Amino acid sequence: MHSAHARKASIPNQSPKNDAGRSFPSTEFTPKKMPRSQKPVEPSPKDASGDLDDVVFLRLPEVKAITGLSKSSLYALIQEKSFPAPIRLGARAVAWVRSEVKQWAAERVHASRSAA
Repeated sequence: MHSAHARKASIPNQSPKNDAGRSFPSTEFTPKKMPRSQKPVEPSPKDASGDLDDVVFLRLPEVKAITGLSKSSLYALIQEKSFPAPIRLGARAVAWVRSEVKQWAAERVHASRSAA
């Protein structure tokens, strides 16, 4: 007779399940391929005006990685008007404008260096 343990071990790459029978999300980071329409486009020299054609959106994990801040810290700064507010993309999706996040980061570096 085979034990239940032996049968379970013979199933390759089976994801652990929660109480509802759904698989847990993987903890490994796998970058997702962006659709061609969402890939950042490098501005040409004639388009260096910084208009809306060059807008690139960042989702929360990217903003957290750039700033080093937690979600709650980011939203506290947004409430204080000290960090750029996100743009609503849909009913349940928001993103930040990359140029605004980069400008905020540059201002923080400048403020930190001039205070020292």
